[in-house]
Amino acid sequence: MMKPQNEKGFTLAEVMISAAILGVGVMGMAAMQGVSFSKNVDANDLSIVTNVTADMVERIQSNRRFAWAYNNLDTTGPGNCLAGGIPAPAPPQPFIAAPPVSAATRAIQGDCVQWRTLVLATNLLNVRGTVQAAPVLPLSADSKAIQLTVQLQWNERTGVQRQRSVAFRTVIEPE
Repeated sequence: MMKPQNEKGFTLAEVMISAAILGVGVMGMAAMQGVSFSKNVDANDLSIVTNVTADMVERIQSNRRFAWAYNNLDTTGPGNCLAGGIPAPAPPQPFIAAPPVSAATRAIQGDCVQWRTLVLATNLLNVRGTVQAAPVLPLSADSKAIQLTVQLQWNERTGVQRQRSVAFRTVIEPE
């Protein structure tokens, strides 16, 4: 018996090879989805942290006359917002010599409480916000410029939970 010359179709070997190639491609795409999801979570966390950090920088800039008083602010535990006064009770030299009036103290405490609330509302793992203020060097008699560092630290949500950190640093010249 003779076989027809124009047989069309696939052999079993061709089908198996194409199925294997398709399987490898689909598995690669599935692996990319996991990485994509993880990086999307990281990007979302970074966006939240950036906004919360920028919020505190803007609060301090709007109260620039007393920017030194935000020094050593920390959102850990109950925070130090209401611990008997503003975070820095007496300005170190060459910071402003006059202590703030009670209205300024209330404003700084309010900024601290609101920022602490924002930091905790991020729902990040082990999140902590800190503010450091230092005089700008070199010191001169008429310099009141302050280098301000607002930092947020948190742990990643992945299984590794490595510590991440974002810090904004700026120089503020009181009015």
